Amino acid sequence: MKGKKISLFPAIVILTIIAFSCGNAYKPEIPHYDYAVKRDSVAKTPDPNASKTTTLLNNTEGKWKTDKIQDGLVLYTFDGHDDISDANQIVNVLEVDLSNPRYSVKFTYDSYAVVNSEKVASEPKAVAGINAGYEPEAIYIMIDGRKISGVTLPPDNLRYWKHEACIFSSGDRTVGIFYGGKDGEKAIGYYDRLVADNIIASAPMLIDDYKPLGETFVDVDMTEDQLKEEYDYEDYRQHQGIRHPRTAYALTEDNDLLLIAVDGRWSGRAEGMNAKELTKFIARYFNPQWAINMDGGGSTTLTVKGRGHSETNVVNYPTDGGTHDHTGERAVTTHLLILDNNE
Repeated sequence: MKGKKISLFPAIVILTIIAFSCGNAYKPEIPHYDYAVKRDSVAKTPDPNASKTTTLLNNTEGKWKTDKIQDGLVLYTFDGHDDISDANQIVNVLEVDLSNPRYSVKFTYDSYAVVNSEKVASEPKAVAGINAGYEPEAIYIMIDGRKISGVTLPPDNLRYWKHEACIFSSGDRTVGIFYGGKDGEKAIGYYDRLVADNIIASAPMLIDDYKPLGETFVDVDMTEDQLKEEYDYEDYRQHQGIRHPRTAYALTEDNDLLLIAVDGRWSGRAEGMNAKELTKFIARYFNPQWAINMDGGGSTTLTVKGRGHSETNVVNYPTDGGTHDHTGERAVTTHLLILDNNE
């Protein structure tokens, strides 16, 4: 039987349009997902000619201080009462313009844990750094094309929820934040197919293409005391339902990377946030297109050269030292560094 000759050109064109119109990251529910994640570039290429918008959207009460460190690198510091959490907060946000070829992003992993300030100091071109992922067995990690961890915890482990999303990079300045979804095994499969040299998974996804997923990550109506009594510390409901120091990354539509450190555990001074409060706070003041929560608590550390502590350049207030003076960093295995290629 003689069959008709069918042209594949229209289908290829449609698939190409779908793949290249997805912005910084790819969502599992889009058609032809496998095709999209296998293409050559999975993150938005920085456009040096793109128009820039003001990143800090609301400072009418004067609670934010803006410190322009150099072109394309700005440190914002919030210090005061936050009406979202109805508590005093200290929040540092480093804005990095990824459209500026001066900067690049470096993901790091060390089998032995190191503190963030030492990691920044060890890299000659680093101008800033922040802690990254949770414990390696709970998350997906790929560094410079080498798969470090594909999640070794079984699905019934209490900490298995920690890899529902990831930050990834397919080049020095091409960065994306991707939501893998609630099904942890499927998320791992998606990460395996991302064409990216660097991937660090985490949870929860706070903002996915402007959708505030972090507001509903904990779906129970309980007080902090009730959450602590009802659930284990590593259960996602307590872990993300009560206030802690928080680390988060965000990407704006005009290609700014935001490194966010929320201080906490300093009673009356900096109370910390839960996932819902953090999501609302980021959306109100920066309205990023994408945002992901990283490892927080005692791990939260933001280092900016020339700022903060006179020796370490830590700008936030880590908690492990027990004193409110920028000391007390916790050693961790993964970090994200900002490099200045003009150095």
